[in-house]
Amino acid sequence: MPVRYEKNAYDPVQPRKDGLRIVATRYWPRGLTKDAANLYLPDLSPSAELLGAYQGDEITWREFAKQYRREMIGQRSHIRTLNWLHERGDTLTVLCACEDSARCHRRLLAGLIERGA
Repeated sequence: MPVRYEKNAYDPVQPRKDGLRIVATRYWPRGLTKDAANLYLPDLSPSAELLGAYQGDEITWREFAKQYRREMIGQRSHIRTLNWLHERGDTLTVLCACEDSARCHRRLLAGLIERGA
């Protein structure tokens, strides 16, 4: 089963479907209760500079994705641990506050976890 990334952190918790819920945001999402996630891994979020450049239309999605993957090279230990859980059959759901899962780092992160990169 692929790593899930379609939900955002504010979507209702579905323990059977979500499995391990991982919040990957630089700061804890405003108003989100602590029981909405199993893990909080802020180091798996994009840097404030990178996110600001993308949200400010200074860089394209393609460039954001490239730079985000480069930033995650330093987080291989976290990613490999999540890959290990994924490979053993655990369901993982990566969450953040973005509404559009297609243009969000959680989609990129899910791919990195699946590959163990």
